[in-house]
Amino acid sequence: MRTSSITLAIATMAGFTIAAPAPEASPEAAPQAPVDLEKRQSLGIFVTADINFGGRSEHLIVTRGSCLTLGNGWPNVISSFGPDSGLTCTIWDDNGCTGASRGGIVFPGISNLVTVGWNDRINSFRCN
Repeated sequence: MRTSSITLAIATMAGFTIAAPAPEASPEAAPQAPVDLEKRQSLGIFVTADINFGGRSEHLIVTRGSCLTLGNGWPNVISSFGPDSGLTCTIWDDNGCTGASRGGIVFPGISNLVTVGWNDRINSFRCN
């Protein structure tokens, strides 16, 4: 009976020595979620020089409620206008959000501004 107990003890200890070591704890702290997610989100509009969101493109960051007069080669060349989800935008054909306008543009936007008479006309816009 003593031989059986010794054999059982050796077999049990052998199982412990074969087992893989436990992973070491990481010294790095887990990343914390940001306190203010609104600051991280950069909402804007996606504009392209060609219809169907083709050609030269750029994502322009917006400040809600502020008029943005286009620069960087975009005045009078936009053929697709797409606000990010959650924005409603109005476009104008003059600088400073003046002149003729078209409002109520929401995600996914207008992929072919030719169809609504606004191809190559946008000079400024405002989103809320």
